[in-house]
Amino acid sequence: MYEQNSVYALIGLSTGYVWVLDTKTNSFLHSVKVLDCAILKLTSTVSRIVVEGKDDPRIHSWELKKTIADFDYDARDPDYFFAGKE
Repeated sequence: MYEQNSVYALIGLSTGYVWVLDTKTNSFLHSVKVLDCAILKLTSTVSRIVVEGKDDPRIHSWELKKTIADFDYDARDPDYFFAGKE
């Protein structure tokens, strides 16, 4: 029997928040405010999350590392996203 792993979807909102959703269970997992303006673009790779704000001239990014500040994160934990330093 094959068990599908969860796939996370990141949704950027006009309030500056990012929602983390689990597409396997269709459930909301986590919300974090990353900007003080609307999110224009949100890109995720295996190693980084990049966020561009509508009224913000800077591009913000977070590394996705297994160890952040001497704490080992598990990618199954929604708090893993945006846990490291911007």
